[in-house]
Amino acid sequence: PEITERQYGTRKTYMLFDPCNTNKPGNRTVSCSQIQMRKRSRSGDYTINPLNDPVKVRCDMDSDGGGWTVIQRRTKYEVNNNDFEKNERDYELGFKATGSGYWIGLENLHALTSFPNNQQALRIELTRIGERKPTVLLYHKFIVGSQAEHYKLTIDEYDGPQGYDALSKHNGQKFTTKKSMTQTPDKDKCSDRLSGGWWFKECNTANLNGRKFTYTSKIRALGITWHIKDTYES
Repeated sequence: PEITERQYGTRKTYMLFDPCNTNKPGNRTVSCSQIQMRKRSRSGDYTINPLNDPVKVRCDMDSDGGGWTVIQRRTKYEVNNNDFEKNERDYELGFKATGSGYWIGLENLHALTSFPNNQQALRIELTRIGERKPTVLLYHKFIVGSQAEHYKLTIDEYDGPQGYDALSKHNGQKFTTKKSMTQTPDKDKCSDRLSGGWWFKECNTANLNGRKFTYTSKIRALGITWHIKDTYES
């Protein structure tokens, strides 16, 4: 899967700041949306500064009007490994995975989704094993809380295929990390093992930071998971 975020608004023009603020000397570039607002750009790797330190991210300038900041990326090179089974600090600061995979970091996510005048949207691309064309889902309201709030998820205004809205059930959940490779793995009443960092709830319907397999896992919620109505994908 690939997860991106951008200001929610019209498809042709959007921004993260008031234009008067973005044009002041010394103002930093905080997102791919801002890069596209200043000049038409191609999809590729860019450096942004949501906080103080520079962050290298992938910018999608083509999909749904462009200006999307890729906040999580999984690749074929991490199959069967545990690149996304990290501790809380790793998920806070962000990390790289095998190939071009990465997680942007919760602190950066909080900064990206906290600008008071611009509601942010979340775009998710899901690709099933054996298929080439992804299923695209949009949530037009996306907020990640502060560290003091345990990076609580606010997600709403789903826009996508019927039966694919798995993330809304995680609305209001705190971000936590789970370990599957330890002697006593993390679990819940529905799953013998859980993996990765996510806005977990009891009996998850979504976890895009789980283990990546090339087959359907028999262990519910251990792998990358997205619940589709009347089926279960993991």
